[in-house]
Parts: sequence; C-alpha cells; structure tokens
Amino acid sequence: MHDTTLTHKLKIISHRLFFHCITLSLILVASLEAREFSDRDGRSISAEVQFLGGLQYGTGINFGYGAIDTPGETKRATLSVAAKPKIGLSWELDALELYSDFSMVAATTTLDGELSGAIVRSGDQAVETDSTKIGLRYGVFDFSVGGQEFTVGDGFVIGDGNFNKGDADGQYWIGAFSAWRNSAVLRVDTSPIKADFFWLRTDDDLGDARVGGINIETSAQVSRRGTLGLMYASIFDEEGLSLEGMKVFSVRGADIRIPGVRHMKFFGEYVMERGRSDLTGKKNQGNAWYIEGNYQWANFSWRPALFYRYSRFSGEKSETDATEEYRGLFFTIFKRDWDTWYQGEVAGEFHLFNQNQISQMAKVKVFPRSDLSLGFWYYSHDLDTPHYFGKIVSDTDWSDEINLAVEYFPTKNLYTYLGFAWARPHQAATEVFESDDDTFVIQTYISFTYQ
Repeated sequence: MHDTTLTHKLKIISHRLFFHCITLSLILVASLEAREFSDRDGRSISAEVQFLGGLQYGTGINFGYGAIDTPGETKRATLSVAAKPKIGLSWELDALELYSDFSMVAATTTLDGELSGAIVRSGDQAVETDSTKIGLRYGVFDFSVGGQEFTVGDGFVIGDGNFNKGDADGQYWIGAFSAWRNSAVLRVDTSPIKADFFWLRTDDDLGDARVGGINIETSAQVSRRGTLGLMYASIFDEEGLSLEGMKVFSVRGADIRIPGVRHMKFFGEYVMERGRSDLTGKKNQGNAWYIEGNYQWANFSWRPALFYRYSRFSGEKSETDATEEYRGLFFTIFKRDWDTWYQGEVAGEFHLFNQNQISQMAKVKVFPRSDLSLGFWYYSHDLDTPHYFGKIVSDTDWSDEINLAVEYFPTKNLYTYLGFAWARPHQAATEVFESDDDTFVIQTYISFTYQ
C-alpha cells in the first residue's frame, strides 16, 4: 500500500514537472520576444522553444501477435508530446568567437503506449537536459564540449547518441532527444578538405558507450560533383551490448553526380566492423553497405522524383568463431528523409534495426507546391541469415511494406506530416511472431518552433 501511494505521488510530481517545463519554456521565449538580441560588444543571446507531437493508431500489431508488453492486444493508439526550449549565447572577440547552447526536453507518452509495446509504455515521461555545450571558433578551428548533436554523413553509422527509449526519455517516435552526452568535437575546415575529431558518449539505451574517432571529407561548398568521406571510430567503453573493443571503418559518397546527366544523384557507404570484443573475445567481422540513386524531373509539373536503394547488413554465420553480424550502432533519422535510417514505418521502427537485414526501397515523391509533398515508399525486407536476434527461422523472407506520406512545411518553423503504413509478413516474420496478420498504421506528426 505504501509503495502504491508513493508511486502515485511520484507520477503526480512528474506530471507537474512536465507542465511546469512547458510553462517555463513559454515564459522564456516570451520574455525574449522570440528574437535575437545583440549589443555593440558582439555579444548575442537567442531563445526558442520547439513543440513536438505524434499521434499513431495501429492494428495487427506485430503481425497479429499483439504488443510485446501485452500479447494479444492487436490494436493500439499512442500519443507522444514534447517541449524543447533552447538558449543560444555567443560573444565575438575579433577573430575569436565563444558560444554556448543549452536545451532541455519535457516529454511524455500516453494512451496505450508505444505501438510495438517494446520501447515506451503509457505514462513514461522525462524532464532532462539535451544540449549543454560550450565552444570556441578561431579561424579554421571549431572546438566544442558537452552534450551536443553530431552526425557523420547522413547518420548511417554515427547519427545521434540517444535511442529515445522508455521512462528515461518519455517517448520514442518523435525523437525529442538527439544530443550525445559529455562529448568533445574538434572541427577543422581547410577547404576543400575538412576533418572532425570526436569523442562521444551515448545514453544508457545505447550502452553508455564511449566512442572516439576521426572523420575526413570533402567540402560540399567546393565540390560540384558531390562529397567523399572516410571515417574511423573506436568504441572504448560500453555496457550490455558487447560493443567495447569494436573498430569501425567506413567510406562514403553523397550527392555524387554524373557529368552530362542533370538531376541524377547517387549516395552510398561501405562500413566494416573489426576489432575484438572485450566481453566475448570474439573478432568482429560485420559489414554493411548501401547504394542509392535518385532522379528528379525538375522541369515537369509537380517535379516528380524517383529513388531506389539497396542496403545490406551482414548476419551471423553459425559455423565460424567470429561475429559476422553487423551491429546497427548509432544511426539516426530524417537526415535526408524519413527513410534515413529507419527503413519503413513498421519494419524499420519496430522490428529490423539495420542488423542482419537486406532491404530494398523504391520511392516516388511529387511536389504540387513548394510547401507540400506527397510520397510513396515500397520496401522489400529480408534477413541476411535465417535467424532473428537469436531465434532460428526456416526462411529469410521477412515482409513487404508500403508507406504513404503527405508533408506540409509552409515555413522553416512548422512541419507537419500525415502518414499511412501497411506491412505484410512473410515466412520469417510469421515464425517469429507466430501469426500472419497484416499490420496497418496511420499516424501524424508535427514540429513547431517558436523563435
């Protein structure tokens, strides 16, 4: 009885903190009149608050198995909301600039909880800092320390350090938290080549991992044929995911253009995971790669664009002593579109996390207006080897999936999305979930920044 009363009181306190944070966010921005202030000494302060919301309804959850936390519950609705106030400070001293960013997030999930039932429960909530960095710019150098966002390329390997899971983060689908914790990044921009030296720390959902490395790439502002990049990263410390001791090498290209063929672009990356696990002693032999091409008919009405991508993430081979399964590591979302790098609103969000996976994507997007897009995605998902997180299956065929989206973005501060997803399981998925129902999801998302 005492524990129940205490839990109830804690929930009340948490709810009050959540709404107090929203109130403080509004007061903060209103007091600064949502604009940037500067003075004669080169000092400036800016403030904004971002509001995020996501509403989802799904049937045939987990192909008819039901939610992981409530088997048999095949229909679910979930609502996630967050407020994210941010303050930016800067001070220019001749050739030197000092700057700082501070942001925090108040987030919660309600109704039935996250659709799959594996990541966030109804009532989970969080009030926590996100970005807490200070930095210095001087000439070609930019050095920053503290909690901060950092991405290599389009986030295929190094995207963000927060998985947005459970009561620690209060939500999942809207991705309110995005900063790495206690990190340090040195950027050196010697155009046409630039480099990033980084020391990053993830949240607990990703094993509280420490990641150090270097990224070298060509400058997008200089290259007319696209950008090329190389990255090396090492995982020094981690808990629970057997990543410690891993060495990661990658080579990538982005916006690669073919001479004489306008409006066509190519993207691609190849990643090798090597080193030896400090926990198991096994060598890492995982590999992943993708190739993507797109073409836009820019002179046509509605400017239609066609995309195709093939991606492969190696799976485990039981006859060897090494670990051949590629680990999805720290990929992120929405660096180029919804499909980078959660591949599909069903399989990508809930089942396959860029690990032991082969996915093909065909996408068509049209733009009836400059502030409106319509999108169609088709995915074919397979496992690379016949097992699913340790469960042996008789086939590698996982699912087919279709996503539809309407996106409206009238200003830089407002983005809205209405989406629909349908997924049909195949042999591997039906063996894992012991059911073969189709999954349907309808969802909407909004992001509004008041500044």
